Amino acid sequence: MTKGELVQRLARQFPGIRREDARIMIDLFLESMKEGLASGDTVELRDFGVLRVRTRATRKARNPRTGTSVVVGPKKVPYFKQSRILKATLKSKPGE
Repeated sequence: MTKGELVQRLARQFPGIRREDARIMIDLFLESMKEGLASGDTVELRDFGVLRVRTRATRKARNPRTGTSVVVGPKKVPYFKQSRILKATLKSKPGE
């Protein structure tokens, strides 16, 4: 599902909301999540999951073009842990 499809679905679900307003709401929601993660907060969405930022340690890697070893510094990466309810929902959907 793309953001555009999500906007259409929200506008259909709530007839009083224009598509442009739905897009603004979704953009605000996503921007709030990004700001929270950037400041080190955990974003918890009940019955869906938890988003948090983890720091990857420094590690050795290989340059695929030259084959030489390089050191990759630490970096922050988003991490998602699904809720038990989401896990059960996905498990109950056969073969998709």
